[in-house]
Amino acid sequence: MASGNLPEDVVTEILLMLPVKSLLRCKSICKSWYTLITKPSFTTAQLNCSAALQRNYCILLKRFLQESNKSVMSFLSDEISSDDHFLPTEITIPHSNEFLQMLGPCNGIVCLTDHRDIFLCNPSIRDFKVLPAPSFNYPQGLFSRTMGVGFGFDSHSRDYKVIRIAELHEDDEDWGYKFHSVNVEIYNLTTNSWREIDAIVPCVWFFPCSELLFNGHFHWWADDEDHGGESMLSFHISTEVFQQIRLPDVCAFPDGNERAFLVFNEAIALLLFNPSEQTCFDVWLMTEYGIADSWAKQFTIGPLIQVERPVFFCKHELLMEKANGQLVSYSLKTQRLKELQLYGAQKSLRAVAYSESLVWIK
Repeated sequence: MASGNLPEDVVTEILLMLPVKSLLRCKSICKSWYTLITKPSFTTAQLNCSAALQRNYCILLKRFLQESNKSVMSFLSDEISSDDHFLPTEITIPHSNEFLQMLGPCNGIVCLTDHRDIFLCNPSIRDFKVLPAPSFNYPQGLFSRTMGVGFGFDSHSRDYKVIRIAELHEDDEDWGYKFHSVNVEIYNLTTNSWREIDAIVPCVWFFPCSELLFNGHFHWWADDEDHGGESMLSFHISTEVFQQIRLPDVCAFPDGNERAFLVFNEAIALLLFNPSEQTCFDVWLMTEYGIADSWAKQFTIGPLIQVERPVFFCKHELLMEKANGQLVSYSLKTQRLKELQLYGAQKSLRAVAYSESLVWIK
């Protein structure tokens, strides 16, 4: 397409119809297109256009491949039940291991962490950024251990934030170490630095898929010290305010069950399950966001043979992981299980709803 005789706004409208992969190629066509596509205003317009037209949506799957000792991200069609659900492009994640978490996404950016190293990534454009390690002066004799990591976009300050919940411990002759306190630390992408905030939070716990970004808040599974049970700890990305949302009374730690927070029907779903030869999954929904009394049990999935944990709700299907690390899809309509030819190390599969973007982290 020759654009010499076309107004810039017309060229812009045409380019906004293209997927990100094509836009990256178009940057090499001519200087004017390169300048146009790399403008921040075009990046914002591309995000808004994709959201308005609900296109470029897919499933971003992260898994660890033991045979090659690396973590990769793959794009899947959101029509997971179709035979061509797998889009063959794989993105190798540098310096990764099988314990890597995938948080987000926000505007095409995901946060990856093994609770030691943290980095941001836009897989659409293969952009990675390793975050500097927090370097706070803790009192002598104390050391920190990451218990929870969160990630989100502050729409007011137009900044990306990473939240680190760290337990401080001190050496103890009898027990090896003794709990001291909990620190909350926030990384701002605009300043490329960490800062501490004054907040009192409970201990958070980790299971695969127990950390979730939803509705401008990030969520962790946590203790409920006031009621003696469990809660979902919520952090508002913009106001930086924590809230504890009590989980259903059926949750009594420890009860032998694992927990997962997923998004289902535009609400937070809590899945309770106990991995075994035949696993059942109880699905609870928080019908009113932030209201503990609105938790309601919706249905039970299973028992399913050798299916160990949920991964992601996709339309009327639930992606799940088998004991051997295989990805399977369970249809909520037909109640049938379909094996997909995708494998990863056990407990390494993560998936999020994803939309491509041109947002550069650096």
